[in-house]
Formats: sequence, C-alpha cells, structure tokens
Amino acid sequence: MKNQVEFKILILTGFVFVFSLFPFAYVDGAKFQSGVTITAPTTTPPPAGTCPDTNGDGIPDMTGGVCTSPTGPAAGTCGLQIVSGVPINYGQLTAGQTSAEKQVTIKNEGTSGTAAKVMIKGGNWVSDAAPNPTISGPEVTRVAIAPVDFNNKKSLSLAGWELGQLAGGQSIPVYFQFLTWVNAPSGSFHQDVTIDLLC
Repeated sequence: MKNQVEFKILILTGFVFVFSLFPFAYVDGAKFQSGVTITAPTTTPPPAGTCPDTNGDGIPDMTGGVCTSPTGPAAGTCGLQIVSGVPINYGQLTAGQTSAEKQVTIKNEGTSGTAAKVMIKGGNWVSDAAPNPTISGPEVTRVAIAPVDFNNKKSLSLAGWELGQLAGGQSIPVYFQFLTWVNAPSGSFHQDVTIDLLC
C-alpha cells in the first residue's frame, strides 16, 4: 500500500512538472459597453406679465436675455437652422485683397430656454481645378457675430472654437470675411465651413 501511495505521488509530481514546461498565459479581462443619455436642462417660462416680451420670441425686450423662471425644469428641444446667406460667394478678388463682409443668419429652432453652444470650424482652402490641391489653411477666413473689420474677427481653424450661444427660438447673424493670399494662384477655390449646435 505504501508503494502505491508513493507511486501516485510520483506520477502526480511528474504531471505537474510536465505541465509547467508548457507555456500558457492567463488573461484577466472584462468586456463592457459605455453609453450616455444627455438631456438639456431647461426652465419653464415665467407667468404672463413677469417678463416683458411683446413679440413672443422668449427674449426680454429690455435685456436681450432669455425669459426664464427658476420654478423647475421643463422639457425643451434644440436644433440648428441656417436661415440665410449660404453658400457664401466672395466674388472675384485680386491677390492680397480683402473681401466684402458676408452675413449668414443661424437660428436655434428648438424650444429650450437653456443656451446651446454654437461651434464653428473651417476646412482648408482647396483649388477647384484637378487634382484639387490645398492652397491654404482655414485661417484666412475670419468670423464674428458683430459687423467689425477684418482684423477684429477671429480666424477659422480646423479644430474649431465656440462662436457664441443660442437659446431656443433665438437667431444671430454671423459675419464672414476672406483675405486672399499675397502670392495667390489664379483660379477658383472653395472651403467647407461647419457650424454645430451643442445642446
């Protein structure tokens, strides 16, 4: 009996030794899925007579802000609409010339009283001639939400930046201007501009 136990221990030890010679990896991992639902916080409009708003656009006539009341959250929507001014055509320019100011009107066609961020970015200027080479970055196009001269406007960028904010029902004009390159080749060129509303 003693020999049988010793033999079994020897065989078991042999198996452990043999298995230790084979490499195998142990991986501790987890699979998960991320998700999010975001709702825009809004407020209910104040009772009639507490916010001077004669045209009913949700903007106080005196302050230009938003008619809101701290009475609690209410459902609201948000959505971007380009009302007018696109596509922009800067016309015929010579090298080093600044274009006339072009106006594009955008609107938050939603009902949310909470202001949404208006983000803007510009693509590179590209030749319309084949094979459509890039002529310049977006920085030669400048933008503002007030009619100011070219030097007081902000340059477009590939990454984008916040242009302003719009609550539901509000609209704003956006003023674009373009400065041609000093050593500009002749021809026609185009640029894509993206405006997003972050609600």
